[in-house]
Amino acid sequence: MVDSALNQLIINKSKCDHTGVHFPTYVRKQLKHGIVHLSVGNFHRSHLAYYMDILASDYEQTEWGIIGIGVRSVDKPISTVMKTQDCLYTLVSKGTDKTDINIRIIGSLTDYIFAPEEPENALAILIHPNTKIVSMTITVSGYDLDMNHPDIQHDLQNSDKPKTVFGFLVHALDARRRNNDKPFTIMSCDNVQQNGEVTKKCILKFVQHLNNAELLEYIETKVTFPNAMVDRITPATTDTDREYIQSHYGIVDGWPVIAENFIQWVIEDSFCNGRPPLELLSSSQYNVLLTEHVEAYECMKMRLLNASHTAMASLGFLMGYTYIHEIISDQYIKTYIKRLMYQEITPTLPPVPGINFENYKQTLIERFSNPHIKDNALRICMDGASKFPKFIVPTIMEQFKRGNNPHYCALAIGAWIRYLGGYDEQNKPIILQDVVATEHKLDKLASKTILDVKQILNVQQVFGVIGQHQQFTDDVERVVKLMYEIGSKETLKYWINEDVINKQ
Repeated sequence: MVDSALNQLIINKSKCDHTGVHFPTYVRKQLKHGIVHLSVGNFHRSHLAYYMDILASDYEQTEWGIIGIGVRSVDKPISTVMKTQDCLYTLVSKGTDKTDINIRIIGSLTDYIFAPEEPENALAILIHPNTKIVSMTITVSGYDLDMNHPDIQHDLQNSDKPKTVFGFLVHALDARRRNNDKPFTIMSCDNVQQNGEVTKKCILKFVQHLNNAELLEYIETKVTFPNAMVDRITPATTDTDREYIQSHYGIVDGWPVIAENFIQWVIEDSFCNGRPPLELLSSSQYNVLLTEHVEAYECMKMRLLNASHTAMASLGFLMGYTYIHEIISDQYIKTYIKRLMYQEITPTLPPVPGINFENYKQTLIERFSNPHIKDNALRICMDGASKFPKFIVPTIMEQFKRGNNPHYCALAIGAWIRYLGGYDEQNKPIILQDVVATEHKLDKLASKTILDVKQILNVQQVFGVIGQHQQFTDDVERVVKLMYEIGSKETLKYWINEDVINKQ
């Protein structure tokens, strides 16, 4: 079914039909906004919005349309595009085989509100009784709640025009409490272990500063925060992607989404005001699982996928690679990542129901190797100071408990510290996008002229207590020193060979 909004996207209908583009089969105006999503990015549009589009198209579920809210000023560009396109966009799913491509116009996102310009409208849609779930993708660093931040202080004093995610959520819940309405479920879709529990702690911390005992009790007793593990590699959109979609499929889309064909969602069945029929998406094609064992899946995914991604990104970038598939195709890096996963990470993992770790790790290597995704290493390098404590430090601490000194984890941290130095090996500046790192001046401490690895490792917000382990600290210092002396590639070779020699 092609409505007027779709006609604006499509400039060559015959090309769309010929190439098998999938259009929404439902009447979008009939979708209710059962979900409001905060911070609409590419991942949300490849994951939750995709799932709700499947439910509407294949199962006639009209209760779970999505209204997006952009909370930050940086959301303005996507807000403009989404409003221009009536929130329609193209999702291109690519497998490792260049012929394995699925093109889908997603219609489940029905409206977009840019909160900095429309705070009252954003708050009103959150308060509306139709809103049963509020989901969010605010990145790992978004959960580092600083109550002294000016925007948080503003939100504590201004309930009608909040500026932050937590301000919007809390004041909307308070309004629903006063209206005697059911609350909404708050559903994090970020790569944070026990993301539901972490979100709840942030919300309660905010409320405690309001001194509102009734609201605190309302949230503690009536609002649910399901933990979830989400997975789909989704890179940033480029002009090349826009040109590809127009030339191959006859679609003019200002912000299409390119993603791998793998997708997974493991979530607790803990919803306080209804939920989509997610059990309909339990097949291997969609990989949705409702379970009480989310933590084990989270642990597996974050320590294997996210840790490996993080470990290879800065190292590969320093070695001169641009994309993840290029990095993992380097045989030395592939050896390194496999040893990191097999020797140091896997022994720390709890059993995961229905998962064969060997198959999972092999699948990860295949996913990293997908040449059609073009996932930029710099995207993975972003916010490293927020990622290391969640993805890599837990493995290090577990290995310490077992009396081991994790050799390859030391390489991961050393490469990242070298990356923080601000210049690559051709002496070109590296633009650091890492709020926590700059707040703690880690970039200054990592510069070649000042370089203080011990002080960096003693920043507990990032590294916990690993700086107290002398042998590990010495190893990280050696990595950074070697990288400056002989370069990242030779350091990698040396580190792999040293491990082999030590085991002989």
